[in-house]
Amino acid sequence: MDDHDLAMLTFVKLAGVSQSREQLGPRDKFLVLAGVAASRANHPAVARRCRELVLGNNPAHLFKRYETIEEALQDGEFQTYLKQVSRFCSYEKAEHHLSQLDISKELPKITAKLSPADYALLLLGHAHER
Repeated sequence: MDDHDLAMLTFVKLAGVSQSREQLGPRDKFLVLAGVAASRANHPAVARRCRELVLGNNPAHLFKRYETIEEALQDGEFQTYLKQVSRFCSYEKAEHHLSQLDISKELPKITAKLSPADYALLLLGHAHER
C-alpha cells in the first residue's frame, strides 16, 4: 500500500467513527480528505462514494459544483477549501486519532484478497464497483 492508500483508509475509518457518533460535520471533512486521497491513489469509485456521502448530508457542499473530485482538484477555490480542511486534520493527526482509538490504519488480515479501494468501499457501505 502506498501513502495515498493509507491516508484514504485512515480518513475513511475516522469518517466511520464520526458517523457512529452522529457527528456529520467532522464526518464530511474526513470524507473530503478520504476522497482526495482516493483520487490521488487512482481509486475513482472510492472518491465518487465519498463525494456522494458528503452531498447526501450537505447538498449545498462545494462538491456540488464539480462532477468529480478529480475535477474539483483542478480548481483554485477547491484547493483553498482543501487547505482549510487539511488543517482540521492532517494525516499525522488522523493517524494519532486512530492510534488513540486502537484502530489499525492497515487492512485487516481477513481482507488479503481485497484491494485498499475494495476495503474502503466496504467501510463506506458500497458494493464492489469499478
